[in-house]
Amino acid sequence: MYKIFIAEDEHLIRESLKRMLTGFSNFLPLGPIGDASDGELALAMIAEQKPDILLTDIRMPFMNGLELANEVKKLLPDIQIIFISGYDEFTYAKTAIQLQAADYLLKPIKPDELQESLEHIIQKLEADSLLKQAKETTSYSLEVQKNFYLNALFNNQLLLSEAIDEGRKLDREIAGNKFMVLLIANHANKFFSDYDVFHEKMAELFDNDKHMLFSSLSSRFIKLLIFDQNEEILQKKANQVALLSHKTLSHTTDDLVIAIGHPVQRISEIARSYETAVQLLSYLTVDPNLKILSYLDYEKKLTSYGQTFDLKESITLLRKSEIQPFIEELVKQIDQHADPLLIRHLIINELNHLVKIRQKQSNQVVSLASPEETPAILSETPLFKKYLEQMIHFLKEMVLENHMSQYKEVLEQSIEYIEIHYSEPELSLKEVADHVHLSSSHFSTIFSQALGQTFIDYLTEQRLSMAKRLLRETNLKLSAIAAEVGYNDPNYFSSIFKRKETISPKEYRKMKQKGGYSLQENNYLVNK
Repeated sequence: MYKIFIAEDEHLIRESLKRMLTGFSNFLPLGPIGDASDGELALAMIAEQKPDILLTDIRMPFMNGLELANEVKKLLPDIQIIFISGYDEFTYAKTAIQLQAADYLLKPIKPDELQESLEHIIQKLEADSLLKQAKETTSYSLEVQKNFYLNALFNNQLLLSEAIDEGRKLDREIAGNKFMVLLIANHANKFFSDYDVFHEKMAELFDNDKHMLFSSLSSRFIKLLIFDQNEEILQKKANQVALLSHKTLSHTTDDLVIAIGHPVQRISEIARSYETAVQLLSYLTVDPNLKILSYLDYEKKLTSYGQTFDLKESITLLRKSEIQPFIEELVKQIDQHADPLLIRHLIINELNHLVKIRQKQSNQVVSLASPEETPAILSETPLFKKYLEQMIHFLKEMVLENHMSQYKEVLEQSIEYIEIHYSEPELSLKEVADHVHLSSSHFSTIFSQALGQTFIDYLTEQRLSMAKRLLRETNLKLSAIAAEVGYNDPNYFSSIFKRKETISPKEYRKMKQKGGYSLQENNYLVNK
């Protein structure tokens, strides 16, 4: 957990920052938050508390933020400093750079900017910690060094040059290759206690292979990174390694399972392959018939079902009053598949992906299912329905900045009106403004500031979302679909569709009805 200190003389801003940080602590490793109203008080408290991150205003009484940062750096050279200021002046930014500031944010502080800044700082602190431990403790075994290195790669905590150099220290040349991550775990989700047995057998198999690196030090799973310049050879080798590992280690436990992440082209993308493998392991915990599952096989299984359901678009068109019936119908459709657990797993992961995006866009937080909770949610229908309901309600909540919260009721009424009347070709901004008893200009300003898009863009988005649903799920002619979503001219509809979606309506229908459900297209496993 990383300790944070706030130095800010304005009480309201200081309290607002504390609330943001408290919210971020639900999904970021942030610990105690200290604060002070001026630089002089802050310096004494920082010397005692020794925080990892300092947020300081530039202009404060007694000792300003630049003076404070200069003194703090003498006490804590590794502290990460974020300067906040209402003054966008080059001299301040220049001084901040000289003091090696981690970031420089202007007031009013936006939650997403602060969160992004903290995420980068935490990644740096974690990477520095791993490298520092590896360098300072020469007595660490090679196995521990490999574990640190793989953890850093899997969490994308190393610069490209660092990743290559650290790999060479382990006698591995990873530059210029393609990569796949393979994870071996206990099906029953128990910890491995017999590390020495696993390590000895894995070492016999793979220690001398210069195109892979493994560590069995983790209590969660054995980690392997496989790499080769040729992707076809890489995939073939990953499958061979999985089969050989399972044959060699499975006598130790009947519950051994292996997940193979998808191939990636760059060192910086290794984290994506790792995340894929972690997600596949969560599915393996609820399907006792599977022992080895690769991303490629997983995608083929889904495509074979001809699944064309688009969760994001369905939720976009959904009204709050329709959430419960939508969930009931969704579960009914899922249970008609040959492998309903597989489809449930897909839905949960894509839903989690959408929720994570929403959390980054707002200051709201919702608890996602942990790896330990996921098997029960997938296998028990009441828990599955309840989780869907919680996440969809979160996604449908209108997110407004504080200064726009007074208009929430007006905006909700206007959006409800658009949802009902979007198919009417003559629907206009003035009509909606009249419905909520505002002038057109005032309503236009409120709408665009609150939703981040103009009335026309929002209306077009709603119409095209419904058009895509009709293209996927019906055989209606394009002219009928155009009329159904509010366009009298089919040619104009096709033009708008292609401009927004980059392909024509015909091409979209052909792709969706022929290609089935694509995991890569929906990006459900990539949560970066």
